[in-house]
Amino acid sequence: MILKKTAKAVDIAVFITARASVSPVTTEDIASGLSLSSSYTESILKDLREAGLIRAHRGPGGGYQIRGNPEDILLWDVVKHFEEVHSFDTLYPEVDHPMKGLEVAIQDQLRSLLQAQTLADVAVPIMPSGAKVTAMLGQFRLKPLPPPIMPKAPNSVFQLSMML
Repeated sequence: MILKKTAKAVDIAVFITARASVSPVTTEDIASGLSLSSSYTESILKDLREAGLIRAHRGPGGGYQIRGNPEDILLWDVVKHFEEVHSFDTLYPEVDHPMKGLEVAIQDQLRSLLQAQTLADVAVPIMPSGAKVTAMLGQFRLKPLPPPIMPKAPNSVFQLSMML
């Protein structure tokens, strides 16, 4: 059906779309947000970049963003770069083979479903980490904990003379 890499590519594209309104998303953010390894994430990002679906910004504040309007990018646009569209002629040489018709119908149904959804349809915007949402505090208004008290002691023998 769909390869694991294809599903993860869709997840990454949706994750970037959800975070793109805030700032470019780094590889580390994507990997930790989707519980993927950095190297696996980078390989999928490379494929998405080569497909022209995302763009990379280098340097401080850099990261990845969706190339173009997410409302114009179909989920099928992501999937078709990772999946092979089968003709099933070599597997089922007879024209009226029942399995050939079933396989073609499944493939066509999947394609039509993916062509009906855009990245913007499935991406839920993610709040920036610094934003405060007061409505979610509920009825318990707890005060923040005081900062921990750190002992003032030397870290090494060399700092001992400075403390005296």
